[in-house]
Amino acid sequence: MSSVLGAVTVGLEEFITAQGGESRDVLSRSGLHSRSYEQPNQHIPLKHYCNSMHEAARSTGNEHFGLWFGEQFQPEGLGLFGLYAITSADLRSALLGMRDHFPVFQRNSLLNVYVEKDICEVEYRLLDGEIMDRRQDAELTIGMINNVIKRAMGPNWAPLAIDFQHPALVDAKPHRDAFKCDVSFQRERNLIRFKADVLEQTMPNADPMLNNVSIGSMLQLANVNLPELSVSQRVKSEIIELLPQGEACLDLVCCRLNMSARSLQRRLAQEQQSFKSVLDEVREELAIYYLSYHNVNISEIAYRLGYSELSAFTRAFFRWKNTSPSEWRLMSSNQLLG
Repeated sequence: MSSVLGAVTVGLEEFITAQGGESRDVLSRSGLHSRSYEQPNQHIPLKHYCNSMHEAARSTGNEHFGLWFGEQFQPEGLGLFGLYAITSADLRSALLGMRDHFPVFQRNSLLNVYVEKDICEVEYRLLDGEIMDRRQDAELTIGMINNVIKRAMGPNWAPLAIDFQHPALVDAKPHRDAFKCDVSFQRERNLIRFKADVLEQTMPNADPMLNNVSIGSMLQLANVNLPELSVSQRVKSEIIELLPQGEACLDLVCCRLNMSARSLQRRLAQEQQSFKSVLDEVREELAIYYLSYHNVNISEIAYRLGYSELSAFTRAFFRWKNTSPSEWRLMSSNQLLG
């Protein structure tokens, strides 16, 4: 259901190989087919693509795989979406058009552009709660957007700041090296912040005819009837974003989804779910995800999942997996080494 155009796999297999990984194995474990880039306008499952970033990081030993893959990914690799951006008249048109056509490029995700006074922010959001591993994808996508801006401003341009929703699970210095600005983690949104006068910069490859061609082609791709995300999927996504802030409660999720508590609970019940069961499911899946980062201790994981005490997290983990978090981490490490 949630998908992205196959164009995003341009250069992925070569980059995995260059980083010392086995591209065919990585793609196989992720659920992707090799050479998906040969059909750039065909959608591939977004969850599988996100998985490929995680698997590539594990295979290559490069925990910043998504960051560096995005840093070198040029707009042309985005297919029709990238062609539209680089052939726009100016950067304002490019970013606003990318915002408007983003659902064609990547389904069940949002790209927003905000301008207030002299500051512009470009925000990226996933809406599908089935996608738990969001770190590599966020860093990759923000890097891709940053390169669209640099196409207009030149290779030495840098934003004012970068914010990421996910915690800093690894050394953050490479992020500052890649973006050449302050990078903050565990923020409310994933975004690039820069001075608004940048929007007036002319795109060096502006071409009205090619721009119109790309728009027409994207409109054709948009004429596909797709099922909407379920309510439980949307609730899971909101919980994933709120948990690091310690505020994943029913009332706040209802507010973000613009629904009453009674309506949300009723619609979850129609899907054989409840808010409590969805919250528990997200915590279980995120616990397994965080445990794969060995520099994040168990107490910190408990905190990130919204538990006030380590003992409460340990009891919950025993209920999920019939073992302790530390034993699960050790067992998973042994399986990976084997």
